[in-house]
Amino acid sequence: MKTINDLVREKLSEYMGKQNLTQYKLAELSGLPYSTVKSIMQKRTKGMSLKTVILLSYGLRISPSEFISGDEFSADNLNLD
Repeated sequence: MKTINDLVREKLSEYMGKQNLTQYKLAELSGLPYSTVKSIMQKRTKGMSLKTVILLSYGLRISPSEFISGDEFSADNLNLD
């Protein structure tokens, strides 16, 4: 099972690839420090706050609900420990 951090990282990679965004540009668009985006992408983030997910989704120009849509984000498919 994957963690929320794993899924967020995968979704970020997917959307960043589709939109041809760099980590730096995503940080700029989302209003997050570049170091935060870099830490997420390098698997160095321990916990993911809802605020971070919301800001990232806005940076990607999608709604938070669109970002976390899909069966992969269901409780049955996540390691919530």
